Amino acid sequence: MFKLRIVLVQPRNPLNIGAAARAMANFGFDDLAVVNAYEPVWRETVSAVGAEALVLKARNVNTLVEATKDCHLIVGTTTTRGRKLGRPVLRLPDLGKFLGKAGGKGTLRVALLFGPEKTGLSNKYLELCNDYVTIPTHSKTPSMNLSHAVAVCCYELAKKGLGVPAQDVMPASAQEREQVVRHAVQLFQAAEYLNETPAAQRAQKIREILLRWNLRQRDVRLMHGLMAHVIKKLNISA
Repeated sequence: MFKLRIVLVQPRNPLNIGAAARAMANFGFDDLAVVNAYEPVWRETVSAVGAEALVLKARNVNTLVEATKDCHLIVGTTTTRGRKLGRPVLRLPDLGKFLGKAGGKGTLRVALLFGPEKTGLSNKYLELCNDYVTIPTHSKTPSMNLSHAVAVCCYELAKKGLGVPAQDVMPASAQEREQVVRHAVQLFQAAEYLNETPAAQRAQKIREILLRWNLRQRDVRLMHGLMAHVIKKLNISA
């Protein structure tokens, strides 16, 4: 089974948030997170007819990390125009099948990210995604209205069923991957490895590798345990 969370990153128009919430409710999804929304107060939107409760319980957070820390997969939407992405981009019709293969015996928590109306997701947000998905639109008008994009994605996933077949193991969550990143940075620093590279860039390189490997929970827990043991044995401070 999978649980979908729609994440709107820096939305500017509260009407779009309300319309996106209504589209989610139309297709049976109820987990909404809004990251660093612009004023006016977005909860007062009038376009969420029939989805008022969904808007009221939505997560309102300041960072993407807060919005996705319990998610196993983070999927960013993008038109791919002018982007150099290090991983393949899924077409929306293929997303349901992809999630079915990625799932585990429990519930696969998936965050589907949508960027600001004017720009879409910036690279700093795309870099935190496991995978990317694009809506196949006409080349002359590739970008969609925010709430329309949410509606199309929810429809496509609902059409394939809200649940997906269970697999053997679950992917690692964003929070579990970040634990490995922090420990790896500590070890690199203690070993004076890649000292010429700023700490933030070292962390990003490690994060990119972990995302590319698409590690499972048991893999990340093993890495986390091993690194924590080495750090303790060598008495390395944070």
